Amino acid sequence: MGFLTSATAFLLAVFILRAALGAMFQAPGAAGPALVDAFALDWAGFGTLVGLFWLPGLFLAYPLGLVARRLGDRRGVLLGLLLLILGAVVSASAYEVARLIAGRLLMGLGTLLVILLLTKMVQDRFLGRDLFPAMAVYVLGWPLGIAATQAALPGFVLDHGWQFPYQVASLAAGIAFVAVAFTRGPEPRALPASTSASSALTRDEFRRMCLAGACWALVNGAYMVLVSFVPPMLMARGLGLAEASSAVSLISWSNLLAVPAGAWFARRAGVAGPMTISASLLAMLAALALPMADVGWAPLFGLLHGFCYALPITVFSALAAEAVAPERRARGLGVYFVWFYAGCTCCPAFAGWLRDITGSATAPVFFAVAALGAALALYVWFRRDLVRG
Repeated sequence: MGFLTSATAFLLAVFILRAALGAMFQAPGAAGPALVDAFALDWAGFGTLVGLFWLPGLFLAYPLGLVARRLGDRRGVLLGLLLLILGAVVSASAYEVARLIAGRLLMGLGTLLVILLLTKMVQDRFLGRDLFPAMAVYVLGWPLGIAATQAALPGFVLDHGWQFPYQVASLAAGIAFVAVAFTRGPEPRALPASTSASSALTRDEFRRMCLAGACWALVNGAYMVLVSFVPPMLMARGLGLAEASSAVSLISWSNLLAVPAGAWFARRAGVAGPMTISASLLAMLAALALPMADVGWAPLFGLLHGFCYALPITVFSALAAEAVAPERRARGLGVYFVWFYAGCTCCPAFAGWLRDITGSATAPVFFAVAALGAALALYVWFRRDLVRG
């Protein structure tokens, strides 16, 4: 088999794969009210279904981190893609909630393999200042997949049923499988030989991985809640399905400019910290405006939130690489992703529960703002802990 081995080809495959993951994640959100009606779900049930995408990682991320080096990065990513495709097919053929849940859990298991091992692959190949642009490509595919799914597919659901987003997502994952299968990319940077003494995380590394993982979980949790719950909120305030979906997709489309711009700024000395704090605060204000301002302003505030949210995203995503020595990265990522998956599993479910108990379509949005504020606090804690050494 012939392989494309350049860094550009490798990052293109990473981008395609991350976009497919975004489509997989957003399939229930794109199906929206049609899915809720078909299975008689309440909003807590809908949020739980969204969060199940991450549940396997809550229990398996750490054990997988311990054996990741023996599993093989590329082989594990391809296996994860096969599980994602299988999960999407099972979900699309569901006729009862149990089968829908089973498909979502299969997708979650595939996602765990893909994200843990793909993150390691990127961080093993790009170090120092090169890590920020590489992580920009890694991050950027995710919101693009979500935005395209949210903008393009809800209209087709009316004619083709709630299954349509799952079917499209499975096709996207198939394309990603081919891209990864024929792309090897650059060789990993040489790591120190592993010894029994060096394989265990130090106390400082463990603490920093917990901080980095919890921060990244809340950053992503806030985003997932917004893209899942803002469309029904805007519809409750008078927008039609197409208008609401289009407005929310701008949160993700704006990432196309903001992520590379933020990566460029982050490489400048002394810029990453102030940019992260100021942009996150502006993103919180813009999100607060979505349920409070006139509904006609929703596209503008969605665009503003998405841009400010995404500017520091590569800074947040690179924390794990700063927290632990390279030879212990796989083990450290196991700790990191336990926090990540816990937050991503619980945030959408908790947001749906809040909507049910309050009866307010705006409650999930306020929760997302609070989650982003907590993530910013954890980021500041991490940076201070790193300086103290």
